[in-house]
Order: sequence, then structure tokens, then C-alpha cells
Amino acid sequence: MIRSVGVTDLLSSLPGVVVVVFALLTQLGDFWFAFSLSALLYWFGAQTPRVGDRITRERAAMVVALLAAAVAVAVSLKGVFGLPRPAGAGTAAHADLVPAAFSGAYSSMATGDGYGFPSGHATTAVLVWGGLAWAVRIGTRRQRAAVAGGVALLIGLSRLVLGVHFLVDILVGFAIAGTTLWLSVTRLGTPDRVFGLAAVVAAAGAVASGLTQDIAAGLGIGVGGAVAWQLVGQRVPEPTRRGATATAALGVGVVLTAAGVTLAVRPGPLTTGLAAAVGTALLLAMPLAGERLAKK
Repeated sequence: MIRSVGVTDLLSSLPGVVVVVFALLTQLGDFWFAFSLSALLYWFGAQTPRVGDRITRERAAMVVALLAAAVAVAVSLKGVFGLPRPAGAGTAAHADLVPAAFSGAYSSMATGDGYGFPSGHATTAVLVWGGLAWAVRIGTRRQRAAVAGGVALLIGLSRLVLGVHFLVDILVGFAIAGTTLWLSVTRLGTPDRVFGLAAVVAAAGAVASGLTQDIAAGLGIGVGGAVAWQLVGQRVPEPTRRGATATAALGVGVVLTAAGVTLAVRPGPLTTGLAAAVGTALLLAMPLAGERLAKK
């Protein structure tokens, strides 16, 4: 297999404690972490601790849109190519080093399922962390790029150490995400256009390989984000301290409720796409409710 150049086998043979540490580090590129980070940055905006006036609501919305693009690109290309992961990717290595109470969580962190090309973690790492380097104006541009690049490389390395991807999966994910990031911030320039790009990519993926649940989610996120930002983007104010807190409290409640319902119902692709669209629209519109609630 041309994707197997021996790097995965070499790195996955590292000492067990190293593998366990990388299972934790790989979460920096996982969807749940990237979603939490980008959503909280958007909801708190200029009230984000240690960021202050270094971020605007619109630039934070761009990070959310870049996450949408990462999802759409990864799930669509995985469906088109349909290439498997390395043998053993579904088995958590060195699980015996983790306390029994955390074995389930560790297994989820240290394994991979579904198709493997390109790496979704690598794609997310470049688009979200690169987006953060573009959006949060702290330090020089070179310093921000160095931090984002370092985190992305660490996430990519973690996927190889865990044995859930081949090197080619990581490199292609980096390349495609880098191109998408450049196009988004230099040519598209606004959240609704980047959400629109995500919707177009996911729609192309659905045509090429069928409407799977993952592709439906990517399509819903893109469409919901594009429509919502067109409708409310200019009306969403910069956050106040109380308003940001109220927004985040409402948002976390909605997200947890939606996640619980999704796990209980296990919807099909169409329902998943609709839920993703509505959820993304609510995420972007949430500051309107939070700021209004804070004034009462």
C-alpha cells in the first residue's frame, strides 16, 4: 500500500506512557475540542479572558466557519476515496496503563474508525488553529503562525503515534486544509462565504459518494451557518461581560440538550443535516438572546 511508508509502525511502537500522552494531545484536533473552543470564543468575543480587544465577533465567527469547512472537506474526501486506516486502528494501544474507570474514554481517544484518508484531525488542526492565529491578534503574525503550526504538527504526530493514520493521510490533510485556509481568509473573507464553501464541498461529496450521516452534518453546518450569518451577522453586538456569560450559559445548555437527544434518537442523514443546520444557526444567533437576557 503506497500510503504505508513505515512511519506509523515505527512511531506506534514507542513506550506505552508516550502513547497515552499522545492520546490526550490528539484531543487538540478532535471535533469536540475544536467546536468547544471556537463556540466559546465566538460567544465571549472581546470578553474572552486574556484576549480582550484582540478579537472581534466577526473574526471569531470566521473560526467557526473554518471549522465547518474542515468538517466538510474531511468527510467529503473520506467518502470519495474510501481508503482504510492502518490495521489495528480500532484497538486502543496500552489501555492497561489507564485506570479502569477511564478505559472507555481512553479507548475513544486512542482509536479511529471509518475511512482514513485524509486525516480529519490534520485538516481540523490547520483550519481551526490557523484560523485562531489569523483571528486573535496577539503578538506578531510570525509568532502566531509558529504556535499554530507547532500545534498542528503535534496533532498530526499524535495520529501517527496512535497508529490510526498513515503519514500520507496527515500530509494530504495539511495540504488541503492549508489551501482552504488561504482561500478563506484572503479571497472569501467573510463567515457566510466560508460557510457557503463548506456547504458546496459537502454537497459535492454527497453527489460523489452519497448522502452519509457525516456528509449530511457537514452540509447542514455549512447551509445553516451561511443563512444565519446573512440574517443576523450585522445585528450581533460585541459582547458585554454579563451578556457573554448569559450567552455561553444558554449555548452550553442548548448544545448539551441537542447532544443528548441525538444520542438517544440516532437520527438518519436528513434529520442529522437539519439538526446541524438549526444548531449552527442557533450558535451564531445566541448572543442576541444572551445580551437581551443580561439587560433584564
